[in-house]
Amino acid sequence: MKKKIFTLLLIVASFGLFAQQDEMYTQFFANKLGINPAYAGSREAVSMLALYRNQWVGFEGSPKNIAFTIHTPIFNNTSGIGLGVVTDRIGIFNNLIVNAVYTYRIKFPFGNLSLGFNARLKRIQVDWDKTSPLEFADNSIPYKNNNAFLPNFGAGAYFYNEYFFAGISVPHFLENKIEFTGSDADVFTDASTIRHYFAMLGGIYEVNNSIKLQPSAMVKYVKNSPIGFDINLSLILQDRFLVGGSMRTKESFSVVLQVFLNNRLSIGYSHDFDYNKLASYHSGTHEIFVAYDIPFSNYGVDNPRYF
Repeated sequence: MKKKIFTLLLIVASFGLFAQQDEMYTQFFANKLGINPAYAGSREAVSMLALYRNQWVGFEGSPKNIAFTIHTPIFNNTSGIGLGVVTDRIGIFNNLIVNAVYTYRIKFPFGNLSLGFNARLKRIQVDWDKTSPLEFADNSIPYKNNNAFLPNFGAGAYFYNEYFFAGISVPHFLENKIEFTGSDADVFTDASTIRHYFAMLGGIYEVNNSIKLQPSAMVKYVKNSPIGFDINLSLILQDRFLVGGSMRTKESFSVVLQVFLNNRLSIGYSHDFDYNKLASYHSGTHEIFVAYDIPFSNYGVDNPRYF
């Protein structure tokens, strides 16, 4: 029998929090495909990235995120394709996102403009057994895992050259209603996925032969929420080490470290220090990634790529 759940305030609050927040990354400048589908193929290589993010360490039920992306140029570098997979664990929610991406590239004398489209499927799985209702065996709670499947699509634009990049994107246009099915009861909520808007820009400035300056910024807008800003400023030393700092408005500041082991392999780490009201309840956020590029012999590049 279909039932509508009005109890479990904690769960309803979790739905609301979940619905208003897409995945966020401190090192967004290294994981652009997770935000903008138009980035696919822009590195002129088969580019792979694996990322792990452990948010609010020590806070029970805190978000834990694993992301993997792979993308490559095709058709003599006139287009690009990519695939992204994200698993996201938040409390009783276990989410899986699969993104398939296509881009078309327009070349100008002063840079390249990529127009991207992504088809997206998100599965939300809920483990109701981990709730703590006031009454044992509450009949309004389906004690089996429930699943919501949310198909969607998004788009973006990305311009880049050797010294500068800028992009805008909407990773998902549809505001899906979240409904769980697949057990002895269907569960309907008032929550839905909220459309997010992103803009990013950054560049590289050579101070001298040993030092480069890399500023970058991202702006996020979500309906009924304040506009969010991520700002990063990094130094690249000897083309092998990146040391920088980031700030997310009204939330955290971060330390960022990256090592370019060679022109194809890089490792990055960041630690977020919160200064909001949650700061005293956890010990920060860790994020680490490994990226590897396989250049093409005919048009690929085999020199350091920083974005």
